[in-house]
Amino acid sequence: MSLTDSTSEEITQEVHEKSDQMVQVEGLKKHFPTYKGLLRKRAGEVRAVDGVSLTIGEGQTFGLVGESGSGKTTMGRTMLRLTEPTAGSVKIDGQDVVDLSEGELKQFRQNMQIVHQDPTSSLNPRHRVKTIIEAPLKIHNYGNAKERINRIEELLDMVDLPREYMYRYPGQLSGGQKQRVGIARAVALNPKFVVLDEPTSALDVSVQARIVDILQRIQKEYGITYLFITHDLSLLRNVADRIGVMYLGRLVEVGDVQSVFSRPEHPYSRALLSAISTVNKADEQAKPEQQKLDGEIPDPREKPSGCAFRSRCPHAFDACSDEEPSMYEMDDGHVARCYLHDDRYREDPDW
Repeated sequence: MSLTDSTSEEITQEVHEKSDQMVQVEGLKKHFPTYKGLLRKRAGEVRAVDGVSLTIGEGQTFGLVGESGSGKTTMGRTMLRLTEPTAGSVKIDGQDVVDLSEGELKQFRQNMQIVHQDPTSSLNPRHRVKTIIEAPLKIHNYGNAKERINRIEELLDMVDLPREYMYRYPGQLSGGQKQRVGIARAVALNPKFVVLDEPTSALDVSVQARIVDILQRIQKEYGITYLFITHDLSLLRNVADRIGVMYLGRLVEVGDVQSVFSRPEHPYSRALLSAISTVNKADEQAKPEQQKLDGEIPDPREKPSGCAFRSRCPHAFDACSDEEPSMYEMDDGHVARCYLHDDRYREDPDW
């Protein structure tokens, strides 16, 4: 069954009909103009995010996965208006942040925060941990000096850092400790929605599990909704409720974790899953057959016509170059953007 992108949005909402929708994104776009020559004449645009729709239930985690260059980070930043959107709407707890004035947006930012990928570059090396965590509290007029110190101590306890660390500088901390400071700063004002932009990718493997455990514990205690951005599908198996697979600015598959892992419905998802590392024989046998992708992700300034993935897809045929496929619905709200699910073209039921 073929779906328009607006219909795909409705399906995503229906999947969470028993839980409140904390985040509702519809038709979100972020296009960056490109220029050439000494006169800086406009030459085109990069469609980093190109009409993405998704919903995230309150207290849930939506995993956004894809290769570098797929638009994941731009998607997260645009949702928070750290990057201004070109078009579309982003509703967080019922408020469309795209329509907010600068003053209204500043006030609303206490409800939405971000944990950055690189904990070193996201912390000011000249400020002590106390000053870093206290910054959002001061901006939003949280209590007096004593109440802010008490809150900082609570936050350090929350992220498993000794309270005396508030007087240290970032250069005196390990990578994992710096990221915990970043998490403490992000949740200082009890936000409703947090974007986790590859929060473990810059850390040693031995530290990653502890960071994920802290994030899950905080989510369970405070009911925070997460957008978890990563290139590591295996990380999302025990973290996310739903997964969206992104390629060149578009979602190509969305489904709950179990469905995507057990039955990936897009060739790109299958290729990503077939490449993940496993630690036991059962997981290895559950992986899709190894699928090697040819070449690199295309230059977003020169997207292929039709389906953007067709230049690397082992199943591509003539129709794929003519027009981009819509989302196709499976029988459980699981959707994929691929003509192989169109009865007019699908010949091999076991692709």
